[in-house]
Amino acid sequence: MKVRHAVHKDIPKIAEIHVKSWQTTYQGIISQEYLDGLNVEKREESWRSRSLEGTFVVEDADGVFGFASFGKQRDERYLTYDGELYAIYLLQQKQKSGAGLALIAEGVDYLIEKGYQNMLLWVLEQNSAKRFYQKLQPAFVVTSQFELAGENHDEIGYGWELPVLNDHIQRIKSSASNNDERRR
Repeated sequence: MKVRHAVHKDIPKIAEIHVKSWQTTYQGIISQEYLDGLNVEKREESWRSRSLEGTFVVEDADGVFGFASFGKQRDERYLTYDGELYAIYLLQQKQKSGAGLALIAEGVDYLIEKGYQNMLLWVLEQNSAKRFYQKLQPAFVVTSQFELAGENHDEIGYGWELPVLNDHIQRIKSSASNNDERRR
């Protein structure tokens, strides 16, 4: 498994992962009609219209199977947070493989390198991935609501100071590595 900066040739796969991940992750949370209407070609067009700065992909021998995108925090309500994890998606069959943590580690390094001090992310309250973020021990938690496809949804904002999050990620990776060594 390897994490690297996304390049333009990755856009079709990023778009496919984006759509497939929404369709599996948000089934039963967001209206099925909305999920069925998601279109890889339109998502690809959207990705082509933006910079890939701060976007990383994770790949293995089968190719790219996940991505994450980081940058300047966009929510004016929480200006003490300067960085943000905008999106992180993995194909369902590759989840719980360590790839999510690897993507976040790369993004945290990127944000630190760019001079950011902290990071905020938003996750739907009903999304089981919130347990993954909770294991990263956020220092800040807030709830909010937003509207999508005519429905209101609860979301959770998690925030971290980047050096603290970076240290925590390194401890998790070290612990996982030690567990792998014991199994051998």
